[in-house]
Parts: sequence; structure tokens; C-alpha cells
Amino acid sequence: MPGLHSSADERRAALTSTGDFRVVRRHDETRVGVLIVAANAGDLQLTPARRVVELGASFALGRRPPPLPARTAVWAVRDSRVSSLHATIDETDDAFVLRDMDSTNGTLVDGTPVTRAVTLRDGALVFFGQHVAIFRVVSLEALAAIRREQQAPFGPLALLSPSFVRVTDKLRKLAAGDGEILLVGETGVGKEVYARAVHQASGRSGPFVAVNCAAIPGELVETELFGYVRGAHSQARESKPGLLDEADGGTLFLDEIGEMSPELQAKLLRFVQDRQFERVGGRETLTADVRLVAATNRDLAALAAAGQFRSDLYFRLRVIEIEIPPLRARGGDDIVDLAAHFVDQFARRYRKAPLVLTAAAGPALAGYAWPGNVRELENTIERAVVMCPGQTIGVKDLGLEPRRLSGVIEVPAAASEPDAVRLPANLALDEAERRYAHAILERCDGNQSAAARQLGISRNKLARLLKAG
Repeated sequence: MPGLHSSADERRAALTSTGDFRVVRRHDETRVGVLIVAANAGDLQLTPARRVVELGASFALGRRPPPLPARTAVWAVRDSRVSSLHATIDETDDAFVLRDMDSTNGTLVDGTPVTRAVTLRDGALVFFGQHVAIFRVVSLEALAAIRREQQAPFGPLALLSPSFVRVTDKLRKLAAGDGEILLVGETGVGKEVYARAVHQASGRSGPFVAVNCAAIPGELVETELFGYVRGAHSQARESKPGLLDEADGGTLFLDEIGEMSPELQAKLLRFVQDRQFERVGGRETLTADVRLVAATNRDLAALAAAGQFRSDLYFRLRVIEIEIPPLRARGGDDIVDLAAHFVDQFARRYRKAPLVLTAAAGPALAGYAWPGNVRELENTIERAVVMCPGQTIGVKDLGLEPRRLSGVIEVPAAASEPDAVRLPANLALDEAERRYAHAILERCDGNQSAAARQLGISRNKLARLLKAG
């Protein structure tokens, strides 16, 4: 199988053994193609696999691959529906090309059967046998972060999308400190989940205590937070400690901090500054060893500039600010993996036989905008598990509209590009693809070859996309 480079230095390769597949890596490469295996539904027992397979310049997968050139990376797939030599992926001058090797059950890319060679786009969903994987081109630095997340998940589930491992890698490094952390992101992205993960990784002996500043009536937030002394109000027959007392030695998570009243902000500021506070109605100054993690889905900087949030408190809280990206910005990696996890979780909860997602359901899930983020995905899968009549969950069971993209879509231009292309709401997929291609072409200063490389498509296909508009 042909490799990419022609010089003697670039042809040098190292062969390493990694479980049931082997990896070929050129010494000089700074980026590598990988398959992030989201799920394996072998024997109708769906289990999130979360395996990362490095491709090398030439790659083959199959149940019992025949002898191949030494410089070919090989993955022996344990799947009865995978052929002996099922498919190959070769790196060319500007892309990775997948070929189905006349496999018995076929290979699908983004839900479409592969009848001949197909150029893989970054983020493509690849289905073979009872496996689903996501193709990515990542830097070696990003791959190292993915490996760290794979080996020690930061949170309840290892999520391996290149955009998200940057977040978990930062949080993993920050967890050992005591500084305030401000988590920002849309509703439903999992801010409390990762605040809890920070606490669990911090080694702090006290508890994790969460309070939703928007869910408690404004007049009660102060007493909940600081506690009160006997006689502080008509119902205060006995003194009562607050959440700061409860979280002593641990972490206090202040969700929706942007909804806190200005009066309470002033009192919280004092605690942030010197860890001192007074109970409502009391005069005694108390202290508590509490780490604060705050979260919001609002633009606190804009609120502070408009005088609607104390700027001094804002700057105290944002010692470290981390944005949790919306689900739609992570690509299919996290969506498919989370969906597989939720299918298994809810099948067990409702005592149903093991369930699997169909091949068509994967692209439908990955192509939906998820305005409600992980929370919406979880609710969608729970409903599908409860309502589906058989052992498979298809597109109809999900109740999505797979040919439409709702909300504002933010898609990274490439695995190395953190900025997002923003597309208007309610675009048909073909129109979204055309606009996305135009945006990438503009970023590449009109260089169609460079744009095609970033998109993972041929120049001819890019030309067709551009001409369609």
C-alpha cells in the first residue's frame, strides 16, 4: 500500500505494538489520522468502547487480516460481522482515503455505503460490522490529551473529541489548586458535572455542595448561603448553618451566578476576598475553607460593563475561566459516544433487553444541532429506549428531523482550529455544507487545495459544493 512521502527521512517509520492492533508512525510527523471508536454493539450488547486507533500512512482493519507490508498499521477487529480484510485507509498528498475491500457486510461513511474509494472528512462517521468510529486528524499534542482522557476520564465518561479534551485537560491541571474557577457555557452542557469532577480530582476532604442561584427565591439565597441566627426572622426559632458551613473543607458550586442579587454579590465578594462571612442576623465573623466554582450561561463581562453585575466580583471569580463547548461544536465524537452510553444506561434502568443504535441513527444524531445540549440528548435517548418496540433504535425512534439543522451551528474549521464557523438557524444540510465550504475557503485566502484539505474532501467535490450556490 503506498505511503504519503517520498524522501528518505520521511520514509523512516517506527512499528509499535498496541493491544490487538499495531501502529506505524513516521518520525517527522506532527499530525496523525485516528479512528475514535465510539461504540461496539457486538452480540447486541452495546458498550461504549472509547478506543483510539492511530492510522499511520497505510492502515488496514479486519477480523483476521492477511500478512501485509511491515509499514502498514493493522487493527484486528473482534467483530463477527467484520470480514477478514474489511477496509483500508491510505494517506495521500492531501487527504485520507478509505476503501472497502469487498467486505461481506460493507462499510458506511456518514451512513452511505462505500462502493469505491471515499475521501474522509474530518469528523466523518465510519460504520463497519457492529462498530462505529469517528475519523479525526489531530496534532500529536491533541492525541496525547486524548490518551490522558482515555486512560483517566475527567468526569463520568471519557469523551474524546479533540475540541473537548482541550477542556478536560485544562480542568485536570487546575483541579489540584484552590483558585476560583468560572465555568461558562450554554444550558445543558454539563457545567455541574465538570464542577463535581474538579472537586473529585482536587483531593479536598470536604463535600461538594451545589446551589442554583436562579432556583432559590432572591430573599432566601442569603440565608441559604450564609445561614442565620436565632431570631433573625419570624421563622428563625433556632440558628441554622448555611451552605458555606456545609461545604467547609470542600467545594461550593454556585450555578447561574449571574442571577445573584447585587446585595448578595457584595457579601459574597467579602467571602471570596478573605473567606470570612457573617450569618444573617448575627455579628460574629466566621471563616470557612471553601473552594468556589461558579457557572453561568450569561455574558458576565457584558453584565459587569452594563452595571448589572459587580465587576470586582466578576474579576475575582474568573481567576480561571473555562468554556464548556456546546454539544454541536464537538462533532459526532461525543454525540455518538454519549448516545451509546445513555442507551446502555436507560436499557438497564428500564430493565429492557440490550439495545443498539442503527447505522442511520448515528449520522442523524451527529447532524442534529442539540440546542438543549447533553441534557436534550439524554432526554431524547431515554424517550427512544422507552418507546422503541424492538432491539434497535432507528431515526424514527429518535424523533429528530435529520435533514434540518436547528439553532446556531458552530463547527470547528479543523481539529487544530479552535474558532468556529457560525451558521444561521434552520438551514437544510446541503445549504449548510455549501456555506461552511465558503467559510473555510475564505479562511484559506481562496486557496481551494488548502480548503479541500481542511474539509477532508477532494478539490472536485469542493468545486461542486461552491458551484451549487
